[in-house]
Amino acid sequence: MKKFVLVLCLVLSFSAGAADKSAKVVADGPRFSFMGINVSQVVQLIYGEALKDAFVIEPDVLSDQRSVSFRYDPSAGELRPFITAFFDSLGLQVVRRNGVDFVGKKPPPAQKPPEVRDVFVYRPRFRDGSYLVDLLAPLFKGEFTARRAVHTGPDDKSPQVAAPAGSAAATIDRKSDTLVFAGPAAEITMLKKMLAQVDTPGGDVVVRGVLYEVQTGSNEGTGFSLALSLLGGKLGVKVGAGPLQGNVVSFSSGTIDAAVSALADDSRFTVRSTPTLRVASGENGRFTVGEDVPVLGAVTYTGATGAPVQSVEYRSSGVIFDLYPVLHADTVDLTVMQQVSNFSVTQTGVNNSPTLSKRELKTSLTVSDGELIVIGGLADSKETDTHSGLSFLPAFMHTKSKGKSHTEILLILQLQRV
Repeated sequence: MKKFVLVLCLVLSFSAGAADKSAKVVADGPRFSFMGINVSQVVQLIYGEALKDAFVIEPDVLSDQRSVSFRYDPSAGELRPFITAFFDSLGLQVVRRNGVDFVGKKPPPAQKPPEVRDVFVYRPRFRDGSYLVDLLAPLFKGEFTARRAVHTGPDDKSPQVAAPAGSAAATIDRKSDTLVFAGPAAEITMLKKMLAQVDTPGGDVVVRGVLYEVQTGSNEGTGFSLALSLLGGKLGVKVGAGPLQGNVVSFSSGTIDAAVSALADDSRFTVRSTPTLRVASGENGRFTVGEDVPVLGAVTYTGATGAPVQSVEYRSSGVIFDLYPVLHADTVDLTVMQQVSNFSVTQTGVNNSPTLSKRELKTSLTVSDGELIVIGGLADSKETDTHSGLSFLPAFMHTKSKGKSHTEILLILQLQRV
């Protein structure tokens, strides 16, 4: 027994001439209600009972056992457009030739011919190939590739080995000197035009700095305010805006040599370091004056006996100056880190490892070419209590004094585009 329900209603109605003229006239014709009937039966019933036209049904349609359900009412429109749309939704088509309807399956869509792709190899002139790929790849349908390799540290003499594609190591360092693109000729033409505009020099900056250690008394204020009072008479001063306006001041005119000259006669200002670095845009520059001190690291246990092995790490101390500039058309975004540190004997905790005492400042600024920046805030206060006099003399003949000293680190920077 077939497992479907078929309900076929063919109703022919004619409009009565004596009907109420105000009533709506409903188009005469058959009404259909099919539920759970396969496609081959639907086609045969429609052409055999409703359309009454000559027809030819292809074998592929007669063997179509898909179950469908639909309802048709003549008030919704003419029958033939409805049937045509219904057949189209099932992947069928009706082709009428010489008064005969040929019902068959729609031919598969014509496949597009394979796209002809060319290969374009480009050696970057100024920018890294991976940078160009990241920038341009979203604009093209073709495929980019750039040679990737994992680069070791500067002290590692082992040969460099290419990282496997898709591995985590492949994303560590993506420096590349070759760019390969595979795509249609139109995209290659557009890529060449864009490369001429984006593969341009990023530019370098020269950053000159002077690091001062300022010693002031309890009544002299901070070294930062003292520096402003000395420089204010010689240079035009503009206080920086934003959250760092309390310890950052920019000079709209003047040079770093003029600032050094203005502070040279004051004995409270002691020069600790005068770094000068030339750094490429988007690269890191570092200046260190000091020493590397061995510090105890982790303890591991190896061998069958589980003998402990103590690792040693070397950490830098002294004056450390770190820069990261990014050049724009009119300004430079500058991230600067200044650290003054030293190691001392540990009094608490792990006595076999020294203690690092440091004063560090790290900030990000937007500066203009030639602008002079003064950064303060690395302050340290100390109190002294001295007692002098001969021990056999009475106490009122002894000399006692108390003092409070204020030490501050002051950094002056000037950046110039190359």
